[in-house]
Amino acid sequence: MSENEILVGVCGAHMRGLPLNYQLLDLDAKFIKEAKTVKGYRMFELTRKKPFRPGMFFDGNSEFYVGLEIWSMPIHNFGKFMKLIASPLGIGTIFLEEGESVHGFLCEPYYTKGEKEISKYGSWREYKCQ
Repeated sequence: MSENEILVGVCGAHMRGLPLNYQLLDLDAKFIKEAKTVKGYRMFELTRKKPFRPGMFFDGNSEFYVGLEIWSMPIHNFGKFMKLIASPLGIGTIFLEEGESVHGFLCEPYYTKGEKEISKYGSWREYKCQ
């Protein structure tokens, strides 16, 4: 990766073939690889957001890992990408099983109250294929 790129981790509707993937493609992002977070993340289905998507956050008491995709985006497009992200989602640091970290989607935990926890499925794709 060059200094002109930023790695972005996505775990839901922005993944390849899913409804918001076009936002990454329109900003010249390139798929790099599939990855998994370190143990400790939780994921919930956010049914109040359209399209439905997951909300993920770190909880050191969690026993789960979450599968995600890593994309490389030109750094000059990252601000445009940030403008597309609405509360309760935001961009923070996601720690990967391989010891790396990337910038990626995190959800405000308050918003998951009353939503279905789907952490046990391991990824949004696995949950949607159940």
